[in-house]
Amino acid sequence: MKLVRTVATAVAMSVIAGAALSAPLKLQPANPQPSPKAGLNVKYLGTGNQHKKIRDLSQAKSMLSKAKPGKPLRGLDYRDTSKGEDVLTFDQAYNVAAEVTGYMRFDSPGVYELETWSNDGIEAWVGGQQIGRVNGIQGCEANQRTEVEVPKAGWYPLKIVYFQKLGTSCLMMKSGKKGERFTWTPNHVFGR
Repeated sequence: MKLVRTVATAVAMSVIAGAALSAPLKLQPANPQPSPKAGLNVKYLGTGNQHKKIRDLSQAKSMLSKAKPGKPLRGLDYRDTSKGEDVLTFDQAYNVAAEVTGYMRFDSPGVYELETWSNDGIEAWVGGQQIGRVNGIQGCEANQRTEVEVPKAGWYPLKIVYFQKLGTSCLMMKSGKKGERFTWTPNHVFGR
């Protein structure tokens, strides 16, 4: 009987732990609330098609201390390019590190799903919570889908570290309120 209680307790604790891990991440709104311009700020550093290739996020982050401001992004709608095309708004196609900053607006409180897409690596944060991470190299594909809790309507800080090694590049986001339409995030919800 003692063994049954021990097993039952262990099962109950793992269910509780699983439920806690799957709870939506609670976002923190910007304080004070900004009145941003359209788009997102971006800083870049590229090494070109040299022998020094970006292979992971730590390498990309170490490069960003020397990054220079670039032309603002219109949002997170940069579909997969053809090989050799420029990365985002930068004038190079290979070995580019970027830091994207700004805000994302949610029109009402509730639970939302967010999903970043990238080629190659990404570390994405909204409202103080990490919503996407790929450390290495990949094709243009979805990263993890993350549930977030938006406590009130308004602007939430956004920060993304992104890198593109070789070949093609993309940086996109899908979003939607839980139980409603999940689709590509429109550019007008981003501000800088």
